[in-house]
Amino acid sequence: MDNNISVYVAALQDSLRNKWDVLKEILDLTEQQEKILNAEEMDWDGFDALVQKKGKLLERIEELDRGFEEFFGKIGTTLKENSARYKPQILELQNSVRVITECGVKIQALEKKNKDKFAAAMSKKRKEIRDFKASNKTAASYYQNMANQHHEWQSYFMDKKK
Repeated sequence: MDNNISVYVAALQDSLRNKWDVLKEILDLTEQQEKILNAEEMDWDGFDALVQKKGKLLERIEELDRGFEEFFGKIGTTLKENSARYKPQILELQNSVRVITECGVKIQALEKKNKDKFAAAMSKKRKEIRDFKASNKTAASYYQNMANQHHEWQSYFMDKKK
């Protein structure tokens, strides 16, 4: 049984290392999104590509979490009951969880800032679209009115006689 516990603990540690790697990638992509949002002219396609990449990484995080929970479910009670025996492994797992949590907090804070900046950028873009539509409508109305100014029975020439 002790050998199985060591295998499961190693799998838990490996899962946490993989999660840490994925979270670092997510943090990097979130920082790239921040740069796009801070740019003078927003790159909407680049921003969307980053969102797609992050979506795939978040799916990977969910897979890793399910695997971690499955392994921990098998050995969690044994680790708790024999905490003195597995103290070094437990401390390493706790340290990994702490580092992962700190990274998650950084990501959440940056995501909140990015969300606010994105909302402002969307609002600005909507205003530009509304203004564009209004100016097009005004121009179309002007040309329509000018086209309707002349009727067949009217002459283009003015008589200068008094």
